[in-house]
Amino acid sequence: MGASLNTVATAFIPVRAGSKGIAGKNLLPIAGRPLVDWVIGAAMGSDAIERVVVSTDDPALADHVVRNWPGVMVFERSAETATDTASTESAMSEYLRADTSADPIALLQATSPLTTSDDVTATVGLLAQGFDSAITVVRQLRFQWVHDAELGALPVGFDPARRPRRQDHDGFLVENGAIYVTSRAGFMDSGCRVNGRVGLHEMAEETYFELDEVSDAVVIDHLLRSRTGTLSTPPSLRDRTAGIRLVISDVDGCLTDNGMYYGSSGEETKRFSARDGKGFELLRNHGIMTMLLTSEIGPAIERRAEKLQVDHLVMASCDKVADADRVRRRHGLEWNQVAFLGDDIQDAELLGLVGISACPTDATSVALSRAIYHCSNKGGHGAFRELADLIVAGRNDCSARP
Repeated sequence: MGASLNTVATAFIPVRAGSKGIAGKNLLPIAGRPLVDWVIGAAMGSDAIERVVVSTDDPALADHVVRNWPGVMVFERSAETATDTASTESAMSEYLRADTSADPIALLQATSPLTTSDDVTATVGLLAQGFDSAITVVRQLRFQWVHDAELGALPVGFDPARRPRRQDHDGFLVENGAIYVTSRAGFMDSGCRVNGRVGLHEMAEETYFELDEVSDAVVIDHLLRSRTGTLSTPPSLRDRTAGIRLVISDVDGCLTDNGMYYGSSGEETKRFSARDGKGFELLRNHGIMTMLLTSEIGPAIERRAEKLQVDHLVMASCDKVADADRVRRRHGLEWNQVAFLGDDIQDAELLGLVGISACPTDATSVALSRAIYHCSNKGGHGAFRELADLIVAGRNDCSARP
């Protein structure tokens, strides 16, 4: 028999450091949020979930969860259950042996960011209807064929001579890999996430997509942006904008397009965005200090810093964390009161320290994996203005709350 009528489950989200398809996949920004945040948010928003557990062997991901999702438990996943060949069941079993109170358990896959809280609630709820386990599926309105060695291709469930219209076709149900719910006893007895009497929750057709390849990211990013109608950011990110007192930006690749331009006399010039300039003005008008922090040096940077009226300019930086820390301590600020826009490997460490870390959309994968906010604009094309707007809008929103 299934669970009791007041079923609430432990949400279990397994994420590995390694990924063959996309490096740093679970922290890859999708529609403005790290991939894993979408499923964590869906679990946190479900009335059927009493506890959310992220099982990982990735220190960077664990740190991200701790900093951005208060109340979510991080479970240290062993190396044995985090290999390319290890099954998801092995990670589930490892956790269930450590936590004997988890019952039932809802496996949520981070690669299915289109999952909603309602989907989680409905799938968990199937156990209260007498099912021992439950899975999510989507309906595919396509025509199936199978290959027969003797007869050739054969249709499945339809007559090609009387091909139904799409609207008259029932289609078939396939797993979308988003949610699996099982009782503890059912899993421990069978060793499988799907066991006993199985219930099905049908999700929206678009949730067929899972993020395994780069091409999937493009499709899912578009679907999420279409669904939300705007660039979505974690609630914790909006809340912390009220505390930002200093915004730091790298120069090349953030305030410029990383291009190399030369004047008639051979001198190097840089292309800056006037839109970004307005962002500095908006921050200044709200009493927020600004700083340019770059490993480069040159008169073009000095002139731009003067034009932007930044409070601090550090060029020829060999240690961005140390230089930012010196300014932070001078003003008596905590790291969570600092925001930083960076785009490359030398920015990664600082991106992991600040309260709001951001990257242009064309930043390197290393920087993107560390940033919690992924701008929709490129460097030198309004990325800094986008970050400034986010901070100003968040501060206004927080000040307007009763």
